[in-house]
Amino acid sequence: MLNTADVTKKFIETIIEIIGRKTSEEYAAITVRNILQKLQSTYPFLAEIEVKNARSVEMEEKVTVHERLNDIAPKQLGVALKQFITIIMNSLGKTAGYFFIREAREKMGIEYEMMLLKTIDVDLTLMQSTYIIEKKSVNLLEIHTSDVLRRFLRAFLDALEKQTSKTFAITFLTEQLTKLQQNYQFLTAVSVQNIRYTLGSEEIGVQPQIDSVDQKEVGKAISSILQHTDKELIELGRNSIAGDLKSHLTMEYISKLGDMGVTITPYSIGYNAIFIQVIKTLIDVISKTSNENYAIIAVNSFLRKVDTKFEFLKDVNVQPPDDKEGMYHIAISERIDSITETDARRAIQQLLGIALESSGEKKNGEFILQFKGTLEKKYLVKLEEMGVNFHMIELHQAISI
Repeated sequence: MLNTADVTKKFIETIIEIIGRKTSEEYAAITVRNILQKLQSTYPFLAEIEVKNARSVEMEEKVTVHERLNDIAPKQLGVALKQFITIIMNSLGKTAGYFFIREAREKMGIEYEMMLLKTIDVDLTLMQSTYIIEKKSVNLLEIHTSDVLRRFLRAFLDALEKQTSKTFAITFLTEQLTKLQQNYQFLTAVSVQNIRYTLGSEEIGVQPQIDSVDQKEVGKAISSILQHTDKELIELGRNSIAGDLKSHLTMEYISKLGDMGVTITPYSIGYNAIFIQVIKTLIDVISKTSNENYAIIAVNSFLRKVDTKFEFLKDVNVQPPDDKEGMYHIAISERIDSITETDARRAIQQLLGIALESSGEKKNGEFILQFKGTLEKKYLVKLEEMGVNFHMIELHQAISI
């Protein structure tokens, strides 16, 4: 059972991972360690958290949390952790704090987030909402076209990264902006940077002269980016980013985009999208204990076992990347969206059951827990609405062993 030391360790590791992805692991470790040391004058028990320099660590874990931290009142620890995350957020760029909290929640997983909330009294959802109210509730008249474009592109990168990768998202957006410059010359005033060294620097640069451009023309450019992105993602066997993109934007910016002629329609979660996410999550979970290539082979073998009963899965397979920098492609039949809910539920349950069986008897519970923690929450909710019973999958597997 998790204790406060376990959750704190996971929380600190998650923060370092997020910062490290945008800068470097060494920079992230130093930043987090310095903040914790500064807070020790007010919260001495934070000395029980050790963050090692990434450069000097090979096989050791970067974060060590001593069991003595379990002797501290959980809510007292929560006060310190909330101040810690506030300092981190304040050091970020003006649009980055919201995404930082969002990513922390997703990477921690449901079990750790619930423990963080219920026991330690750190409500990341509330902090996220508060940040929106404090930082983003602005007068619509004060939002300039350059602000809207910058905010949209920032949200666009985060939403696209979730479906693909950081490298793909930046490269794809850069290519789209370059192509569109032929019809929309003002896009030369937009720059995209892959941040590696400076925490808080903006990945998206939009020069002020954009404000002199007809906002409808800027809206047309944005709509074109969305159209080309959805087409590319469909070809890659990924889902539309429309739903995620809308959830990343506040009502003020969605309203301004509407004035510019841009409509972001929430993506309807069809069975095609659900199967893509289930397959993608299985690959992610299996890759954690092996590698991506092995995970792709394993998932393809699971699909071939299930398609003997479900004809619509015969055309579904995962194609490995062409090179080390590339991404795998999920080829999926369009007819899946026309199947019944019963068939979809049974197929997914069998697919998970086979994956669970291959994980080994000792890792059964851990596998389902990792799957639920890795799968995006809206898809997890959708599976539960369909009647996918994770407990029964585990129970059935346990009985059959």
